[in-house]
Amino acid sequence: MKKTFLYSTFVIILFAIGFFISRVGSKEIHLINKSRILLGTVVEVQIRETDRKKAETSIEKAFSEIKRIDDLFSTYNEDSHVWKLNHNQDTLINVDPEIFSLMVICDSIFNLTYGSFDVSLNKLLTTWGFDGDDPSLPADDKLSGALLNSGWNNIKLLEKNSFKRPAGTELNFGAIAKGYAVDKAVNVLIKLGINSALVNAGGEIKTIGDDWVIGIRHPRNQNQIIEKVNPGGMSVATSGDYEKYFELDGKRYHHILNPKTGYPADRLISVTVLNKSCTIADALATAVFVLGQAKGMRLIENLPGTEVMIIDDQINKTYSSGFEKFNLERTQK
Repeated sequence: MKKTFLYSTFVIILFAIGFFISRVGSKEIHLINKSRILLGTVVEVQIRETDRKKAETSIEKAFSEIKRIDDLFSTYNEDSHVWKLNHNQDTLINVDPEIFSLMVICDSIFNLTYGSFDVSLNKLLTTWGFDGDDPSLPADDKLSGALLNSGWNNIKLLEKNSFKRPAGTELNFGAIAKGYAVDKAVNVLIKLGINSALVNAGGEIKTIGDDWVIGIRHPRNQNQIIEKVNPGGMSVATSGDYEKYFELDGKRYHHILNPKTGYPADRLISVTVLNKSCTIADALATAVFVLGQAKGMRLIENLPGTEVMIIDDQINKTYSSGFEKFNLERTQK
């Protein structure tokens, strides 16, 4: 059997409308762009500002906030709260209030998406090896055992920042933490008086200001843009089968797992969701990917202030009814 493993850090190419360096009155506007490895991906912060020192200081504070989120939710860092609760054998767990608040959001999205969004799948992810650099197809008995130790239905949220779970059930917030970190970083920038900025955490993007264009990469050609959108105050989040995957005997196995089967969801190859909240957009992109085109589109069409672009394995694109107002090429016609 032949197996190849590919890990693609999902970086969306970004375009600014009409300028990189321009002038407002007599003041020059600088575009400051820095990136770092955080949250297991490339995180990029761009700021347009006349005061370069202010921009650079603001970028550092945004990165500090993202690192704080990374340290809180990491499943790799032994000092993180999530790592500690995953390695705690107690069935009644007290957690950090911020983690509990995000768990409440996760609970709502789990119910909203018919269980397609589930942050209790860490056992499944580690069984597949997607927590490391050498994933592989697990044996049936190991997969069945991991499924028994997974499932948000086994989690019961309680008062005072606590929850119950069966021993062995572990949490992994990878399907929502990047979007959450982007929201938090943007809030930091707004409080610092930044009026034009963009934060991109591996494809989960939020902007300050309306004059940004985001290029969504082609799911099978990383050097090609398949769609350009002007988010206009919305966040943009993309989930795809090309972010972390391996190939075995010509079949692609990726890290977006169906909570019901334990196997990678195989109906779609890319989903892009627009919502004001990057936290919500991030989670919904995963949920729609698992649900498939028909159920996923029906879900999005019933959610106010939410749009989606779905790409199937034939590279056919399907849009929600309001997506076109964000599509740059259509709005320019």
